[in-house]
Amino acid sequence: MPPHAVLTFRRLGCALASCRLAPARHRGSGLLHTAPAACSDRSAPVFTRALAFGDRIALVDRHGRHTYRELYSRSLRLSQEICRLCGCVGGDLQEERVSFLCANDASYVVAQWASWMSGGVAVPLYRKHPAAQLEYVICDSQSSVVLASQEYLELLSPVVRKLGLPLLPLTPAIYTGAVEEPAEVPVPEQGWRNKGAMIIYTSGTTGRPKGVLSTHQNIRAVVTGLVHKWAWTKDDVILHVLPLHHVHGVVNALLCPLWVGATCVMMPEFSPQQVWEKFLSSETPRINVFMAVPTIYTKLMEYYDRHFTQPHAQDFLRAVCEEKIRFRGDPTAWSTGAHCLRKPTEGRLLLHHPRRGRREGDQGKPLLGVGRFTGPCTRRWAPVQCSVAASLSCALF
Repeated sequence: MPPHAVLTFRRLGCALASCRLAPARHRGSGLLHTAPAACSDRSAPVFTRALAFGDRIALVDRHGRHTYRELYSRSLRLSQEICRLCGCVGGDLQEERVSFLCANDASYVVAQWASWMSGGVAVPLYRKHPAAQLEYVICDSQSSVVLASQEYLELLSPVVRKLGLPLLPLTPAIYTGAVEEPAEVPVPEQGWRNKGAMIIYTSGTTGRPKGVLSTHQNIRAVVTGLVHKWAWTKDDVILHVLPLHHVHGVVNALLCPLWVGATCVMMPEFSPQQVWEKFLSSETPRINVFMAVPTIYTKLMEYYDRHFTQPHAQDFLRAVCEEKIRFRGDPTAWSTGAHCLRKPTEGRLLLHHPRRGRREGDQGKPLLGVGRFTGPCTRRWAPVQCSVAASLSCALF
């Protein structure tokens, strides 16, 4: 990569890091058409907030635009189908696992919310995994039912048939179903706090992938911490290009915007050309937030080097990005990507970079509520005092 290109992006990164961002304004208050426990429980999932945002655009994908009300209604309808298929009369699966394989579009959100509405634990599968890997995750998580978008039925049908599990195909109504009057969601009496919410599998770098269970309280703690520290507001529009079987794509890039009533523009998969087109497009909703991993930023820079060679094009691109977009997810975004960050699935997001005044070589500061146990045999908890040196030994995700 030419030195001037790296320097250009470093200047862009510095400019973005120094931008003053509006503080988060939305506090999430508002009456929801859910059972009282869901409204009062401080660990309730994101779908319990959806009706407060009503007809705001929650998600834009290849199928069109989807409001919060539409996603809620379709999720509720699917949750009822899940309960019927599992023979669950009371509307609570009691944390049985629900595996689902969906594209990066509205079907993923509907499947996730429906899993939670039915009292299950969501287990997202990855469309690029071979059948043997999908079988491993479904078996290891002891899933009771499997959901699949139409395009993945051929891949999953033999696996599910071999395991003797019910397979629930997701129909086109997931994208276009009529909105019904919301009914009350059956919420377990004990509330959401300690209920399992999601199992995410590690990448398998030290053996077979391992499932990591998050409770609804775990997820809420990370989401609310990020919403506060990264100044998410309902006016934000994020371009989502990340896989949806790891924490970064699910929690940071999807649940955070949905928590505050923002809009998520989802691409079916990452494409450097299409990402640059989205950055420069004047179409609404206009992208103003982007987060990714070093590999994606590297591919964007490579595309930049090949296609944005004229000085006037570079000036225009830089001006648009500096004014309109803030980048999250990796502090080395517009450099070579050499300073990669470790992201343990079991840790979730522990450290963050401030919106202003980032220190070179620093891995960030602890999020609100992050602490440490003071000894291997004690449950005593203490706040983290994280120096630059100490932060290098901490995990970001």
